[in-house]
Amino acid sequence: MIWRDAMSVPLMLAFVSTLAFAIQLLIFAYLYSSHHVRFFQYLLWAWGAYTISKGAKLVDTLVPGFDALTPFLGGVATVGAVGFTLAAAFAHRWNYRLRERDLVAGAAVAMLLALTTTAWGGEEKAHLVGVGLGALQVVAGILFWPVGPRLDRCRGERLLAAVLTLWGLHRVAMQFVPAEPATTTYFAVHAVFVGLYFLATFAVIIMVLDRGRSESERLHARLREAERLATAGELAAGMAHEIRNPLAAIVNATALLTDEAGLTPDERATTLAALRIEARRLNRILSDFLQLARPKEARRTPGDIGAVVEHVSALIRDDRSRASRVDVRVAVDPRVPRFAFDRDQMIQVLWNVALNGVEAMNGRGRLSLEVARRNGDVALAVSDTGRGMLPEHARRVFEPFYSGKPNGSGLGLTIAERIVAAHGGRIEVDSSPGRGTRVTLLFPVEGG
Repeated sequence: MIWRDAMSVPLMLAFVSTLAFAIQLLIFAYLYSSHHVRFFQYLLWAWGAYTISKGAKLVDTLVPGFDALTPFLGGVATVGAVGFTLAAAFAHRWNYRLRERDLVAGAAVAMLLALTTTAWGGEEKAHLVGVGLGALQVVAGILFWPVGPRLDRCRGERLLAAVLTLWGLHRVAMQFVPAEPATTTYFAVHAVFVGLYFLATFAVIIMVLDRGRSESERLHARLREAERLATAGELAAGMAHEIRNPLAAIVNATALLTDEAGLTPDERATTLAALRIEARRLNRILSDFLQLARPKEARRTPGDIGAVVEHVSALIRDDRSRASRVDVRVAVDPRVPRFAFDRDQMIQVLWNVALNGVEAMNGRGRLSLEVARRNGDVALAVSDTGRGMLPEHARRVFEPFYSGKPNGSGLGLTIAERIVAAHGGRIEVDSSPGRGTRVTLLFPVEGG
């Protein structure tokens, strides 16, 4: 049987090694398509050279007529693999980049060493080349070992450094250990080699994925910073726009007040009232902006949301200056459980939303406050019979400084949305022209 022939053992090992190396090379190529890291590129070339080296041995075993070519090709590929591994170590440690002249010089050295071990013969020369390649691989392993604090550190570095070092020592030891085919030593030598190769592949994959994760986190951090700066710019522009109007009114009022002969007592009283109104408006804008920029931390304690709704409804009924002809209706489902929330912040949110509904109705109409369960959430809905909004306006109600009211700061609903989000909830707006608006605040309840 052919399997009893000693030559079948090298054939099997060459076939299995070539197949395994080819599969790992495909894995590397797939990872490199989305992780373009320089040291990984050189390791990809190294693994490709190892695959060619093993393939040359397989061809040499299957096709004896190529005895003169395949050893040379395998030797060149082996030297190239070690060279690319060393280049990857330099790239990882010092961000080294291979240039064209480096590749040409490396190819010449690889061919020269391959000729030294094949055409110019000599077992001693072959062993000397093997020891040199092993030493270079040990150097590569040492270079991969992390030294000192570095921002680009990634997991797997120590494992790859240790495996490459052991792999280099194994290559050196092979030059002094006779390993005849089908012997125990032969199997042990190849088993150690395959094990080290697989461990190196595993370490490289860990490093590349961790490096990719770190790059992704840094990219997201930059995006968040860019979004923060863009938001700050928008807020500053909106703030300037909102402050300009009351300031202009105040300047005009003070100019009128300085002209004592030009104002009657009634006109002076009206001007002073306007001055106070615009000053309060300016103070409100600044207060809302500070609350938006420096929100207070929510102090959540278990409470009854129905009591909050009743309190806000009473405030609206008592505010006859705004809601003189508003019919306030409250409906609270008794099955709604208690949940944790900040009472003061919840009153602020509900008051802002309800007040928007009252102003949308011009102080007359029906305002409904409803509390019910929706799946695993507590749904707090505020409905009005006002003029409603177009879809494009409804989508912008939570934008800072966007307001449909002549004297609105446009920050009330923005603050409300942030408070609701801090409670783990969300806000839904359903509105259409002529049919009023329904704003639903949804808060999760633990345990569903």
